[in-house]
Amino acid sequence: MKRKTTIAVIFGGPSQEHDVSVVSASQLMDAIDTRHYDVLPVYLDFENRFHTGPRLRDVEAYRPRPAGMTPIKFGWGPAGPYYQINSQPNQNRVDCVLPVLHGPFGEDGRLQGYFETMGIPVAGFSAINSAIAMRKDATKALVKTEGVNVLSHVTVSRGKQASAQTYVARAEKEIGYPAIIKPCHLGSSIGVGVATNRDELITAVEQTLSLDSIALIEPRVSNLVEYNIALINDNDNILVSAIETPKSTTDLLDFREKYLSEDGTAGGAKGDFLPSQGMLSLTRDINPVLSPELQEKIHTYARDSFRILGARGAPRIDFLSDAKTGELWFNEINPIPGSYGFFLWEAAKRPLLFPELVAHLAEEAMNTSLKHFDDPVPAGARLLPR
Repeated sequence: MKRKTTIAVIFGGPSQEHDVSVVSASQLMDAIDTRHYDVLPVYLDFENRFHTGPRLRDVEAYRPRPAGMTPIKFGWGPAGPYYQINSQPNQNRVDCVLPVLHGPFGEDGRLQGYFETMGIPVAGFSAINSAIAMRKDATKALVKTEGVNVLSHVTVSRGKQASAQTYVARAEKEIGYPAIIKPCHLGSSIGVGVATNRDELITAVEQTLSLDSIALIEPRVSNLVEYNIALINDNDNILVSAIETPKSTTDLLDFREKYLSEDGTAGGAKGDFLPSQGMLSLTRDINPVLSPELQEKIHTYARDSFRILGARGAPRIDFLSDAKTGELWFNEINPIPGSYGFFLWEAAKRPLLFPELVAHLAEEAMNTSLKHFDDPVPAGARLLPR
C-alpha cells in the first residue's frame, strides 16, 4: 500500500496576525484530502518554537494557545526529511512543509529559509522571493519594470522620523493630501492610517513606526475600488482565480473590518468564543461586473506581477482603482493570503476546490524544492584537498 504524503502545516507565530493564522490553518487542515495526505499540525509559538499535538486541530482550545502541546523538531536523516517529537528516538518522515503564517517571522522568508537550508520542501514563495514580497516598496519597484502601474510613494525608516521636516516636505510635494500611511512589511491592513494635514501625517507615521521599521506614504485614490485576485503556476501556465471587490463601511478597510463582525467581536453570545471565519468574514463581491478592458488589465497586471515576484505558491495580488477614471494600480502581493484565498478559486472560471489547491501547493513544493547534499564545489573551484 502506497504511503501517504505527510504535510506539516505550520501556523501561529509571533506576528500581529497570529490569530488570523490559526483560523486560516484550521480551514486548510480541514480541507486536506486525507485519502492521499497525512496532516501534521505544527504550532509556532511566540518564542519561535515548534509544537504539535491533537488539540491543535480544535480552534476553540486556543486562549490564545492550546494546552498539552509537545515540542517537535525537524531535520534531515538517512531516509530524508524527518520530524522528531519530544526528543523521541523515532524519526518520522515529512514530505513537505506548508506554512500558513501571516506577517513577520512566517510570511517574510525567515521560516522558508530555515527549511530550505535543511532541504525540506516548503510550499509557496522561496525565502528570497518571500522577503521581497513583504517589502511593499520593493515589490512596487519590481512590478513597475514589467510595465505595471504603481502609485508614487515616500518611505520613512524608524530612527529617522525625528527629521520630520524632511519627509513631510517630500510627502507634501510628491504625494499631497489626503495621504495613506501604512507599514511597509505588515499585512491585513494593520497599522494603516489616513492623513489630511501635516500634523495628522506626523502622528500617523509615528504610530506606524511603532509597529514596523518602515512607513510607506502614498496618495489616497479617489473613488477607490479594490480588486483582489489569486494566481498559481500550473506547469508554466499561470491560472487566475475569480476577482473580488472588498466592501467597506468606512473610508479605509482596516483589520477589524476584514476579520471581525459588526460589533467588533469574533461573534457569538457575550462571553462565548466563536472564532472568526478568517477572510470569509469580509463582505465582498466575487466576480463583480467589469468591463472586458478592465478585467483584461487586471489579469495582465496580475500575471506580469506574479512572474517577476516568484511565480510559485498561491499568492493574492491586490489592486487599487479609481472607479470614475478606470485607472488601475498594483497595491501589494500577499504570499500567504488569509485562508489561502480558497473562496476565490472555488468561484474561478476554471474552479479549483480547496483540497485541490492544497494538493497543488504540496506537489509544487516537492517537485521544485530539491536540495543536494553532495559536494557543491566544481572541480575547477576547489582550493581545499578532496
